Amino acid sequence: MKGSAPRFRFLLCLSLFGVIALCGGCKKFADLKDVILVTGTENGKLVKFTVENTPSSFGVSATATKKVDEDITVNFAADTSLVAAYNSETSANYYALPAGSYELSGTTGVIKAGTAISNAVIVRITSTAALIDGRTYILPVTIRNVSGPLEVLEASRTIYLKVARVISFKSIDISDPNFYYPYSFTTPLNDISKYTFEIKCYINSWHTGSPPISRLCNWGPVDQSLPNLLRFGEAGSQVNQLQWVSAEGSTFSTTLFALNTWYTISCVYDGTSYKMYVNGKLDASFDGAGKVYQLGALELGMSYAGYQTAQRFLGRIAEVRFWNRALSVTDIQEGICGVDAGANGLIGYWKLNEGSGSIFRDITGKGRDMTWPKAPVWNTAADNKCAQ
Repeated sequence: MKGSAPRFRFLLCLSLFGVIALCGGCKKFADLKDVILVTGTENGKLVKFTVENTPSSFGVSATATKKVDEDITVNFAADTSLVAAYNSETSANYYALPAGSYELSGTTGVIKAGTAISNAVIVRITSTAALIDGRTYILPVTIRNVSGPLEVLEASRTIYLKVARVISFKSIDISDPNFYYPYSFTTPLNDISKYTFEIKCYINSWHTGSPPISRLCNWGPVDQSLPNLLRFGEAGSQVNQLQWVSAEGSTFSTTLFALNTWYTISCVYDGTSYKMYVNGKLDASFDGAGKVYQLGALELGMSYAGYQTAQRFLGRIAEVRFWNRALSVTDIQEGICGVDAGANGLIGYWKLNEGSGSIFRDITGKGRDMTWPKAPVWNTAADNKCAQ
């Protein structure tokens, strides 16, 4: 398109120098060398590659910051050895896409004379069978070399394709008032000075009573004086507003939850503050003062006598996790659809993915399986899906 190359150069200038250098940096733009980079990396090297079915394809091309005067050949390669360095650079924990799960259709692109973008080489994910649930995989595709006078911009030499799978899962419907139970663990976990508690929920409908409370879950010491409560519609809040109550305070969500939608709730305590995330975004917070907790019991729904019907949660749950550390926002966002059972600090992980029976397995292998008194209604609806 006419004028596209100058506009691209201007945008690249902004990316390189930042907004604070908008005047001074771009004034010197004429002194910059023209370069070649992987298309799409000017604003970040990590790019999502959504894979719902296989095979699934993604095109990788090269861009010059000006229309070239001669044909320029660009040689690409997939290089999983770059994953470790990228993890170190970004403090991430990505896994290299396993060999045999992907292929490149060719390795060469050409920027034709008079143009600024090469033809694409096609990255194809051929199978996800070797991918382990809970892990996030990336595939680095890098420019090996180019012909001609232009150099490669090192900061944009490599694109990191983050394989974002659409994952189907099972869940349990806890609408039955006879399901609820405060489960006590045989071996409590004591002296918890930091934690992250996570649960995935889906609301079928809201209560219409007064007050219209929906009690989602709770956990705490063996005596079941449970001080970490999640509930909707309490204390004058809106019926679709979540309240988190701890032993040191409480907060209401900014998010107003919709029906028939999956949400991942992450409650993080770092020893001095409490932060609640909804679908990986910071939603609400309050201050703490060094409280130490015990994980001795876990309650799903409302178990208090006389309240099982009046305050029952009318919906489904899945992916209950407990960590003995405060997760970062990156940790939370990467784990929306699931986490590695062997992840650092994960000391209880109930996927609720069994599909039958009344035993909820702790897939960390740390022995906190739960045998519920009543088998739940297992749910395999088509909307039990999560996109990484």
